Amino acid sequence: MPADESILASTARSGLYAGVSYPDVGVLRRLVLPLLALLAINPLRGYDLVVTDPLYGRVNASAFDQPRLYAVLTDPLAGGAVKTWFNPDSSAVEPVFLKAFVDTGASGIAISHLHASGLYDVASLAFSPADYIGAYTEIGVAGTEEGDVSRAFGVSVLSGPVDLVDYGDPAAYVPYGSFNLWVRRTVGEGEVLDLGAILGGGLGDFGYLQADPINLVGMPVIRQRRLSLDMTPIMDPLSAESGLGTYLLAPGEAEPATQLTVSLVLQDFLGTVAPSGEVFPSSSANPLVTGLSLTGPGGTVTGNWLLDTGAGSSFASFAVAKVCGLIPANYATLADFMATYTGRTADIGGVGGSLKVPILEVPRLSVPTREGATLVWEHVDLLVADIAGLEGVFGMNLLVPAVTLDPANPLGSLFDISPGIFRHVVIDTTNAAQPVMRLDAPAADGTALSWIASHFTPAERLNPAKSALLSDSDGDGRSNLLEYALGSNPGAVDNAPATGGMLDLPDGRHCALTYTRPVGLTDVAYAVEVSDDLQTWSRDTSQVTLAQSSLSGATETVTYMTTATLSATGRRFLRLAVTLVP
Repeated sequence: MPADESILASTARSGLYAGVSYPDVGVLRRLVLPLLALLAINPLRGYDLVVTDPLYGRVNASAFDQPRLYAVLTDPLAGGAVKTWFNPDSSAVEPVFLKAFVDTGASGIAISHLHASGLYDVASLAFSPADYIGAYTEIGVAGTEEGDVSRAFGVSVLSGPVDLVDYGDPAAYVPYGSFNLWVRRTVGEGEVLDLGAILGGGLGDFGYLQADPINLVGMPVIRQRRLSLDMTPIMDPLSAESGLGTYLLAPGEAEPATQLTVSLVLQDFLGTVAPSGEVFPSSSANPLVTGLSLTGPGGTVTGNWLLDTGAGSSFASFAVAKVCGLIPANYATLADFMATYTGRTADIGGVGGSLKVPILEVPRLSVPTREGATLVWEHVDLLVADIAGLEGVFGMNLLVPAVTLDPANPLGSLFDISPGIFRHVVIDTTNAAQPVMRLDAPAADGTALSWIASHFTPAERLNPAKSALLSDSDGDGRSNLLEYALGSNPGAVDNAPATGGMLDLPDGRHCALTYTRPVGLTDVAYAVEVSDDLQTWSRDTSQVTLAQSSLSGATETVTYMTTATLSATGRRFLRLAVTLVP
C-alpha cells in the first residue's frame, strides 16, 4: 500500500471504523477519535428481551406454584431437641414437620395458629403462654394483624421439592440459627377449607374440613444462602409430576446456569424501635427489584418493587396505577374505583385478612439487567392494591406458569395457563452490597446474553463494567457486543477481526472493509455505513456492495466496498455498525 495512504481501523464499543484518505493523515486521526465514544450507546437503545410467550401472548395473574420447604423447630430449653407431638393416628411421638412457604416478602418467620394450637388435628407445637415474650402487629395485604412473639427457637430447613423429598429424618435438616417467631393468634385466610360447602353442600352431614397451615420462612433464613428455584418441573404444568424445586445453596455449591442479572436493593421495613408495648420478632431486610417500569395508556412509571416469592400475584399501588393510566385520574381512592368497576377481580388473603381487588391488564412491565438488556413482560394481568406503602409487588406470576381465575368458569380457567417464563431463578442476598436475582430464560437462548453468560461467571456479571454488552472487558478497544458479533474473545487482547483497505478495479480504486463473523447469529444486524466527513453517515445500500464472501468452518469473512471510486483528492470512510435485534 502506498506510503501516503492510511488505514484508520478502530473498534470502540459500538462501531468499527475504516477510513481511507490521501491527504493529511494527522487531521483525520483527530477527527475520528473523539467520535468513537459518541456512538457507544447506540446499539442497545431499546434493546428488549421479551419474555412473554409469543404464542400465548400474555401473563396471567396467579402463579401455578410457589417455593416451599420443610422446616423443624428445635428448643434451646430442651437441649436443642426437635419439637414433637403425639400423633393419635400412629399413637407415637413424632417430630412436628412444618411445610412452609419460602417468602422473600416476609421480614421474619411466621408460624400458623393451627400448628401453635393443634386445632383440627394439625401437628401441634403446643406453645404455651410461657413460650411468648410479647406481641407484635404485622402489616399485610388487607391491613394489620396482631400476633405473639415467641422466645427463641432453632429453625432447621430441608431443601428440595416438597412433594418429592423424604422429609421424615430431622437429622437431614440444616440449622439456620435461633429466632423469635411471629405466631398468629387466629386461623388465617384460606388455612381451613370446608369441602362440603365448596361442593354446594353435596356431602350433607358429612361435610369435611381440610386444614392446610400456612407457615412462612422469610429473610432471616434466606439471607444466609442463595435461594435457587428450579422451574423446569412445571414449565408444562399440565404434565408436571412435581412442583417447582426449592433449594438453599450452601457456600460453594454450584448453582444453575443463568444468563441475566437483575439488580436488587435491600430495605428494612421494621426499623430499630418497636411500637409502644410491643416487641420485634427476628427480622431481616427484604429485597426490592430496582428500576421496574410499568407502562400503561397514560405513560410510564418507574420504581422499586418488593420481590415477593410468597405472593402468587403481582400488584401495583393505586397511585402507580393512576399515573400510568390503568385507573382514570378522576378516582380519589381505590374504594371509589371499585364502587363502579365491573371488570375482573381477585380475592386476596394473607396477614390482615382478605380483600377484593381489580385485575387490570398492563401492556408492558420491564426491568433492566446488568448485562445491558431490558426484560419485558407484555400484557400482564396485574392486581391493584395498596400494601404497606409499597409502589408494587413483583410476584411469582412473573416467573412461573400462571392462571387468571374466571368466577364464571373456575374449572375451565384453571386449564388456561400462561406458559413458564424462566427455567431457573437464583435470588442471592448473601452480600448486602450486591443483592441480585439471576434468571435463566428460554427467550435468551442463542442470543448475545447467552454468550455473555458462557464467557463470564455469575460473580463477574455482578460488575457491569466488565460483563455488560457495551463494556470492554479485556481492554482491546472492542466492546463485548463487538466481540460477540465478530467472534472474538472478550477475555483476551487479540487481533482486530476487521480491517480497512483498498480494492483496485478496472474502473478505479474503491474503499473497502473486511470483517469476519460467526455463522448463524440471529440477533445481530450488520451494516456498513459510508461517510465523506465523519459527521454524516449513510446506510444507503446503493453506496456499498458486497465484493467477496468466503466460509471457513463456523465463520464467514466478507468484504464490502464502495460503489463509487475514490478520487485522488477525496476522502471516504467506512464503518461497521453492529446492532442487536429482537
